[in-house]
Amino acid sequence: TQRSLSVAWLFKLSGLIIIFLSSAGFGFYNSYKLKMREKKLRGIICSMTELRERVRTGAGEIGEIIEKSFGKTASLSRDGARLDCEWLTKGDAEVLKEFFTDIGMSDAEAECERTELYITLMQKQCNDAEKKCGELCRLYGTLGVLGGLFICVFFL
Repeated sequence: TQRSLSVAWLFKLSGLIIIFLSSAGFGFYNSYKLKMREKKLRGIICSMTELRERVRTGAGEIGEIIEKSFGKTASLSRDGARLDCEWLTKGDAEVLKEFFTDIGMSDAEAECERTELYITLMQKQCNDAEKKCGELCRLYGTLGVLGGLFICVFFL
């Protein structure tokens, strides 16, 4: 009876640990998603700036320029643009798809102006991501830990 009681507490303790870690992990994962979105948007802005400069200098065909500027994030094929939208919101992805839809359809000067416009749009998205990250990253982590503690205490 004493042994079965200690085994029951062992199972209960392991269950509580799993619940706590799951809750805390969920909070930290949401915080991580916000940080990664901000980082990805900053990289896209840098790539767009690089693309604009390469178009301005006439550094090659548009497909080559995109691959040099964006690397693995984006490429242009016959089927259209392929975009890596991991960590981005639907709004971010839509702005990017819109940018790549008509890329290369105008002369260099107009393409530079168009790219500048989309850099401005992406900068707004990045500022929004930075603001959300500043407001919510610590909150998500704290809520995950405190939520896990609350559930554990509730089940004790």
